[in-house]
Amino acid sequence: MVESEGSPHVMRGIVCALAGGICWGFSGTCAQLLMNDYGAPAEWITCVRMVIAAVFFLFMTAMRNWRDLVAVFRDRRSLLQIALFALFGVLLTQMSYLNAIKHTSAGVGTTIEQVGLVLIMLYVCLRARRLPRLREALGLAFALGGMVLIATQGEIGRLAIPAEGLSWGLVSAVALAFYTLMPVRVLKKWGAMLVTGLAMLFGGSAASIVVQPWSIPVQLSGGALAALVAIVLVGTLGAYMLYLQGVADAGPVKASLLCCVEPVSAMVLALFWLQTPVSLWDIAGCAMIVVMIFLVSEREPKLAAVLAGEGEMLSAGAAAAAGYDDPPLFAGRASVLGYYTSRPAVREDFGQVEKLLDAGHETFAALNIDEGRKKYPSARRLMHSIKNGTTQVVEDAQGHMIAVFAVSFSPDKNYDSAIDGTWLTDTSAQPQPYAEVHWIAVAYGARRRGVGVFILETADRIASRGGRTSIRADVYPQNVPIQNMLEKHGYTRCGTIVIKDVFGRKKARLAYERML
Repeated sequence: MVESEGSPHVMRGIVCALAGGICWGFSGTCAQLLMNDYGAPAEWITCVRMVIAAVFFLFMTAMRNWRDLVAVFRDRRSLLQIALFALFGVLLTQMSYLNAIKHTSAGVGTTIEQVGLVLIMLYVCLRARRLPRLREALGLAFALGGMVLIATQGEIGRLAIPAEGLSWGLVSAVALAFYTLMPVRVLKKWGAMLVTGLAMLFGGSAASIVVQPWSIPVQLSGGALAALVAIVLVGTLGAYMLYLQGVADAGPVKASLLCCVEPVSAMVLALFWLQTPVSLWDIAGCAMIVVMIFLVSEREPKLAAVLAGEGEMLSAGAAAAAGYDDPPLFAGRASVLGYYTSRPAVREDFGQVEKLLDAGHETFAALNIDEGRKKYPSARRLMHSIKNGTTQVVEDAQGHMIAVFAVSFSPDKNYDSAIDGTWLTDTSAQPQPYAEVHWIAVAYGARRRGVGVFILETADRIASRGGRTSIRADVYPQNVPIQNMLEKHGYTRCGTIVIKDVFGRKKARLAYERML
């Protein structure tokens, strides 16, 4: 359930998200202190921070669910994605961000890094093959304006900050875009803490091989050691946990907007703690980039407009589409959990689940698929599936139920019959090697927004946790959209099976299987 605006949990989420942003800003200020006052190189800080943080993250993952920590090493595709994310996302972000701070200040470096949100926005527009909306175009203008003010201090034509600092800041902006966009699919499959921990371990290890931090003479006196501990515990782990709590209580969009306090906190802390000079141009530029964050991240409250009955009467399909907001262009740092979540259905969900399945039957009819007079699953079968925990529902960040699917671990008698082809696993093997995914149905207004991919990845994870080595599905030959989705996700078309219904009618289905 989504908490109401006035609930104590939403207020707790707001406080936690703000605290997380301040902790990230504090981390940058501590890094500036380590580099400027204690002579610690940015490369040394990056290696030490990432490796120590990785140990903490993976320890927490093992305490919560050690099976995932073992299972992920059997998924070569996910490991490759995490490795690429580690190098071009986490490592590049950390290295470029710290070097930007080294040549400028914590406030300026953090502020320039936020320009990466504009790059994310432009990438989304390119993928959607559309021009930026007015709000997004204004965000781009504010970002460029803020960066120009900081870089020139109001004197256009003269660079007022070191060229190295501006260059590293722009690299950190590009890295932020990679950091946010690269791990989307693997985050949904394995969860934030595991992916973040492995990425920090891979990136920190790779950097350590090159940098060899153990050979760099850094004197960790009392102040330096305290700053390093603060970077890891407060600026990494503390910020991460506070932000995740903010996402859980207040939602990812609101939490990411609140975290725009990060560049402000970094600039304020650097001014009052480290006595770093801050000009009016710095403040103006920072303010413009904070406005940019709101412009490119904010989403219109479509559902509220529908419920208020504004404008002309909507058709049923248009109203359904308006009821679901797009996933945000930027929902916070890459360590945030996915925009969609799934859970086992409960008895109270029965009515909504039936409506979602009815939408699926309507889609079948539009595809000229003849299901016969008796639709599947029956109400009795659906209720039985809900009772035994087989049926899953998908919700967006606002708690709207937008999809349903089922993952079964029981043998499917239809798979025991002859197949015109070959399954990837032995159907008669004991213990049963496969799970099955069935009943995928997505609400009209939530289609073409990544929900189907989220369902398939979640089904993979459920099957893996259940000890299965593969997952199967069967689809109507006319259902080309789901066939394309399965094949894109890595399913292999194994052949054709014939399914008998309760009346003895035979129907052909395409058989798919994917190794986990």
